[in-house]
Amino acid sequence: MKVLTFAYWANIVILVPIAVPTIFRIFPTDEGRMEESRGWRALVGSLWTAILVLSVLGLFAPERYAPVLLLQLVYKSIWLLVYAAPRILRGEYASIPWGITVSFAAIVAVWPFIIPWSALLAELR
Repeated sequence: MKVLTFAYWANIVILVPIAVPTIFRIFPTDEGRMEESRGWRALVGSLWTAILVLSVLGLFAPERYAPVLLLQLVYKSIWLLVYAAPRILRGEYASIPWGITVSFAAIVAVWPFIIPWSALLAELR
């Protein structure tokens, strides 16, 4: 259970300074590397704020909130594949928000070993 709560704490530490500032553009959380769009920024900020709230709840019921970790694994993998990877392959390094990319890659690499797959799959039966 301690490993699982590590994931929630990591989310909290990463998202507290990022989630709400993204919604209100308190500072450019995309490192100024992505085209500005209030609608998309609000959408992403809302998603990150929801993950933050669910991660706080996950500290109290780790297995119950494990689906939020699966959601992160899926959407971050997709973003890395459709946004970051093509730019890296084309050598467009200046257009990549490296903070986001590195944190997403770390989560995609680590979460599969933290997610309680047996508990998640038991819910499908």
